[in-house]
Amino acid sequence: MTEHRVFLGVGSNIQRETHIDIALNMLGEHLHDMRCSPVYESASLDGEQPPFFNLVVSASTRLSARELIAWIKEIEELHGRRRGQQTLIALDIDLLLFDDFSGLVEGVRVPRGEILTRAFVLYPLQLLAPQLRHPEFGSSMAQLWQQLRPGPVLAPVRRQFGGEGVMPGKPLLEQHVSLV
Repeated sequence: MTEHRVFLGVGSNIQRETHIDIALNMLGEHLHDMRCSPVYESASLDGEQPPFFNLVVSASTRLSARELIAWIKEIEELHGRRRGQQTLIALDIDLLLFDDFSGLVEGVRVPRGEILTRAFVLYPLQLLAPQLRHPEFGSSMAQLWQQLRPGPVLAPVRRQFGGEGVMPGKPLLEQHVSLV
């Protein structure tokens, strides 16, 4: 069976510590060689909802992209996620990258567009894999961060999540403002 390298974005804006820990534990059921970025807090995109905790997970899996997306949606739904106008989100798990695939899988665009527009995705992604090339643009994640520096502002969370496999948070090199 083929091993795939994947990157996932994980976020929560209610009972954040609990839900991030749950997500990491559940992801460990089908992912291995998991590495996690530090966790960062950011304002909700509309600025009116509670702030989010976000991180990026790098891992290997034997699941196909279709199977992985279905499993991610199942985890989210088990924790109350409903697509649409929901503002309090226990778990938001997004497939950011799947090997060097580019296209649609089950209506999900891979690579995820938020890589280029959201600091809470791009900054932790470039910490985990600075030399990783974007499948469509060819630039490394570190180069994209230096070029784009998208918003919103991030603040490091000084707590370890998910046990020994998660690196503790470290400070941002500089604060920045949203480009959107």
